Amino acid sequence: MEEKHIVRSVAESLSRLNDSKTQVAESTKTSHLVRHVNNVSKPNSPSSTLKKAGIALIVGTPDPITAVPGVALLATSYALKRKEPTKLEDLATETRKILRDIQSLSL
Repeated sequence: MEEKHIVRSVAESLSRLNDSKTQVAESTKTSHLVRHVNNVSKPNSPSSTLKKAGIALIVGTPDPITAVPGVALLATSYALKRKEPTKLEDLATETRKILRDIQSLSL
């Protein structure tokens, strides 16, 4: 009789453990965070969007009325190229350079 009680207790324990694991798995879903992580690691470049729009205006509709704003968008994209958001890869590369320079200065 006691063996049945032990088996039932183990089965209930495994069931509760399975429910707990399911709850933890549901609470740790990171699908809603993927967009934010991508924005940090690979930020969108506004200059590339302006460049694409300028080329579309110049090439897509070859009349003088749309060529002027197209050229303005292209010029703006090159001016904004200097103000692109910094990527994590760029930060890591720059950190390696600085550490290498510091190590070369050590006595």
